[in-house]
Amino acid sequence: MGKAEQILPAAVDHHGFQIPRHLAWRTGRLDRFREVSDEHITHLQTYAGLADARHVVEIGCGVGRDAIPLMHILPRDGSYLGIDIIPGSIEWARANVSAHSPHFRFVHFDVADQQHNPGGANAMECYKIPCRDGSQDLIFLYSVFTHMFPDDVARYLSEFARVLRPGGRVLASMFTMERGLISYLKAIGGGGLRSLTFSHEVEDGFFHNDPEVVPGATAYSLDRLGAMAVKAGLVPERFVRGSWRKDGEFDVNGQDLVVLRKPAF
Repeated sequence: MGKAEQILPAAVDHHGFQIPRHLAWRTGRLDRFREVSDEHITHLQTYAGLADARHVVEIGCGVGRDAIPLMHILPRDGSYLGIDIIPGSIEWARANVSAHSPHFRFVHFDVADQQHNPGGANAMECYKIPCRDGSQDLIFLYSVFTHMFPDDVARYLSEFARVLRPGGRVLASMFTMERGLISYLKAIGGGGLRSLTFSHEVEDGFFHNDPEVVPGATAYSLDRLGAMAVKAGLVPERFVRGSWRKDGEFDVNGQDLVVLRKPAF
């Protein structure tokens, strides 16, 4: 039987959970599903203080790729809230992850998104993270700001500052840029897996890769992101270089990591 004729399994096994392929692929590459999840948990432990966190929020949780291993890490008296714009992913996570661990909740935001939820009914500004003010220890989001315009990023940062306790952290994977990097990326044929150059600077410190599909890949300068964070009530704490630049100098695979902190008063 040739490769084209091989029957692919209907589900991806992830820590004993059988995740339907049609949902799993929306979270990321199937051949690295477990590997990427392991990397994410390591990031949270190394850079964001996961060991001390009891109450955690994930934006863009998908089917629970990272929630599932967190079931064995977060304390029983803690909590996890996952938010996503894809209804099928949230439905599966509720029926499987929440059924196993009731302190893990999943919420659907029906936000309009050009790529992932074009039929969404609402703008991001219509939603609030369903958590009490000052109640969360850690918020993380992978490849979410990667597809967002500044107004929506600012809205999320404001919500993060509201729900985080003093000293709480945000870890976000994203592309960070500076003007001097554009010529280098063009010279090497682009960074990442999709020949990214981010040669279109729409406004100061905000870049995109393709004017036809702007949310396909966006990037921010650290100065622009830092100013937005401070305005929201957060402070930049750490920057971790990702391998997407292809310059041989990186600490993590894929996109850059940015850690923000809510000041402790």
